[in-house]
Amino acid sequence: MKFRLIILSILIFSCFFSAKSEAENNLQSINLKSVGNARELGGYYTINGKKIKHGVLLRTAALNKISSEDLTRLTKDYNLSVIADLRMSYEVAAKPDPLIDGVKYVNLRVIDEDLYRKTLEKKLNMEGNAMERLKLIVDSGIVSQDMYINFISTDYAKKAYREFFRELINLPPERSLLFHCTQGKDRTGLASMLILSALGASEEIILEDFLLTNIFNADLIAGQRKMLLSRGMKESELEKYMIVLDEVNPKLINKVLDWLKENYGSPVGYITKELGVSEEEIEALKAKFLED
Repeated sequence: MKFRLIILSILIFSCFFSAKSEAENNLQSINLKSVGNARELGGYYTINGKKIKHGVLLRTAALNKISSEDLTRLTKDYNLSVIADLRMSYEVAAKPDPLIDGVKYVNLRVIDEDLYRKTLEKKLNMEGNAMERLKLIVDSGIVSQDMYINFISTDYAKKAYREFFRELINLPPERSLLFHCTQGKDRTGLASMLILSALGASEEIILEDFLLTNIFNADLIAGQRKMLLSRGMKESELEKYMIVLDEVNPKLINKVLDWLKENYGSPVGYITKELGVSEEEIEALKAKFLED
């Protein structure tokens, strides 16, 4: 219960502001009004000149507040088949996804929540305000520039992303898959990086997709930065705290890409070696999700 309250307090803190920005006019937007960071991978080009099909690979923040209109859009306009929820069980319990008739729901927990809980319980207590708990989260070492490497290198993450690729491989033709975590930026960003890599996108496209979070969350980020400064935080300290909230930092994705190249030759090497996706299955994914 104590750990669940800690997670809830951080989630509430990160969702304190409402986000409206130029994201609605972005070509990657899937035009959901009630879901944050809602976009797709469709329209990106691969290094071989193929284009990812529109309307089949969707990425968002949590769906717990989705409106009936947006649910209809997902099921009717996007022919939604699978929701892959990458959150911890505590996050799911706090803000569960809606159950949708005809749509498969899978919870693929990327973070080793037992280790996560033990680390936090050593550092955190329920005394103090949300600002103090935010600082303790950062001081715990869980949030750092190595965070994505720490996420993706665990057996927990490998199992989750392995099952994620199984869902992609088994996705019926002309249907869509939506993947998300809480803010739709870190665990979701890693999933996006992996599928873009498998489909043959360049690192420039991967970085472009990653940084779109900062456009889709522009007003949210501006409000959070203003709030942190108003509570006495120095401008020079903002970077390490904003990655806990709703901003992404290119250093994190570049660092994990370098780590993947150093240890596996490429992200695709990680996908084949650690996730068990064969070269034949990668070609099948390309055939399914790419077009001329």
